[in-house]
Amino acid sequence: MNNWKWLIWIAAGAVLFFYIRTDTPNHDQVSATETLIKTYDPKHNPKQSLADYLIFRAMISGEGKMTITGSSVAFGTGSSHQSNTWRGLIEVNLRNSNPALKKLKVSNHGHPGYTSVRLLEDHVTAPILKEQPDVLLIETSVINNHNKNVSLADTFKSLDSLYQLYTQALPETRIVFLSPNPCTENKFGPPLNQFGLKFTDYVNETADYIQNQGWTYFDTHGAMLYDMNAQSVTLASTLKDGIHPNDSGYKIWADVLWPFLKQKQGSLPNPL
Repeated sequence: MNNWKWLIWIAAGAVLFFYIRTDTPNHDQVSATETLIKTYDPKHNPKQSLADYLIFRAMISGEGKMTITGSSVAFGTGSSHQSNTWRGLIEVNLRNSNPALKKLKVSNHGHPGYTSVRLLEDHVTAPILKEQPDVLLIETSVINNHNKNVSLADTFKSLDSLYQLYTQALPETRIVFLSPNPCTENKFGPPLNQFGLKFTDYVNETADYIQNQGWTYFDTHGAMLYDMNAQSVTLASTLKDGIHPNDSGYKIWADVLWPFLKQKQGSLPNPL
């Protein structure tokens, strides 16, 4: 009988030992994970890329979150499907870039017809503030600012308000402003608005303003034109209606934005 008791105790001990060995994380595995997280920690990588920051946030929270806001060209008007917009294509690129981003979702808060002033409306900002994205891309909406005669002064004021709102409410969020795509014609307003300004004047002036503030900026307009020229692609062939990109146009947008998201912040932009 005593022999049976000993056998029971030995078996129980073996099961307990096996459980401890399999259920407790290996020290080497923990160290490796900590080391990996450290390589993406912005404290040790002050100029890290936006993609690497998303990876870091995903590692410490379980998921990375990116959000875009802006006008119709942020929303994806002109594409055959949301998966063919620059947002949809960038989402796939990010998911495939690192295992930590497999569950990444790029939320779309583009509002067709909205100026940069209207991007400050509560129904636009509230969902973004609730999502608390790790990276927020703000398309400047200056196609509509030009068409709807929003002055440059009011344009600058609205961009400043957007930056202040999101930086104060979301201190961990990386904010990037980006211009809209190049256009061939204006079907929603005259080439010169009531201030005697062209659409490209708004693009250039807002680019200067944003960069002078020291905010992160991506020149979609210039980068797309540069890429199209290099590939001998006509601007008209990338647009559905002279303003909104078609699938080809959105692909070019994603193609030029992707290297920017992967490059270290503070490094030189794509040559134009």
